[in-house]
Amino acid sequence: MPVSDPKLALRAQLARRVRSLIVMQTLAPGSHINESKLSVELGVSRTPLREALASLEAERFVRSERDRGFFVTNLSTDEIRQIYPIGRELDLLALRSTLHFSDATIEELRSLNESFSDAKSDAEKARLIDTRFHRRLIGSCRNERLLHIIDSVQASMERYERIYMGDQRDLTRSAKQHAAIIDAIEADEVEAAAAILAQHWNYGYERLLATFE
Repeated sequence: MPVSDPKLALRAQLARRVRSLIVMQTLAPGSHINESKLSVELGVSRTPLREALASLEAERFVRSERDRGFFVTNLSTDEIRQIYPIGRELDLLALRSTLHFSDATIEELRSLNESFSDAKSDAEKARLIDTRFHRRLIGSCRNERLLHIIDSVQASMERYERIYMGDQRDLTRSAKQHAAIIDAIEADEVEAAAAILAQHWNYGYERLLATFE
């Protein structure tokens, strides 16, 4: 079936919309998804919605129970332990695979980090800017398949990042680490930048585990 198939396009669009509701916790962790109500809210029939939910089950945003329907998956330390090391190693691979960072890219990274620092009083805004920063950091990598995999893993981490971005002390530390990464890149010291990026990931990982445990 071709990618341009309208049914597939609708399913992908619905999956994105429902995923966003889960990330924003409009659909709360562990909650039952009322398909009838949600289909009305989204303006679609239940069949494409159910197909979208099935695709989200494959991504582990939801789970299904026989005769009971779909439920939003709970946040857990097990998932943190599974996805964060993967996200870290993929980001490091993309950074090390980047052959050149232009002056414009470096300037854009600095601008994004300044915006990130200024957004410390707005956790959700800070999260969105942080996501843009990290995507731009690895955006010059030419391995499109790797970047696609990173996007998939990133989607699974978004629910957890909203928790991490709730602490201003963590945001201040993150901004300093961002700045150090940019300085290393500007000095053409990619391995030094990768080492700082690894520390950045590890700190977030440990903070999240501490929050949940």
